[in-house]
Amino acid sequence: MKAQRLVLLAQLHPAVVTTADFDDADGIRLDAALLDDAGLLEHEKLELYDGGSGTRLSCAVRKGKPGELAVCGATAQLIKPGARVTLAAWGWMKEKQALKHAPRTIRLDDDNVPLKKAKAG
Repeated sequence: MKAQRLVLLAQLHPAVVTTADFDDADGIRLDAALLDDAGLLEHEKLELYDGGSGTRLSCAVRKGKPGELAVCGATAQLIKPGARVTLAAWGWMKEKQALKHAPRTIRLDDDNVPLKKAKAG
């Protein structure tokens, strides 16, 4: 039996939460251009890690406005605007593919603008 490995597909950091929207569906809204740069799909599962509080959660991501990182619904109860967070997407790969894989890593400035283009694996 060939093993499957759970590997990091993409990581964006440090991202700054811009908005808390308690009335929207649970999850996050992220700048649509950042979704594309990271190779992420709308409604894909992401993990969000808050470096200040230590809060870690999983949620779905939707397309947002330029520079936006909005925490929505129940997520807004845990993560507040101004928080510096890391977003990570994980996926399964065959072991042979995983050994050659390199995740896309996007470093962001304080306005959630990439410092340079993503490194693709």
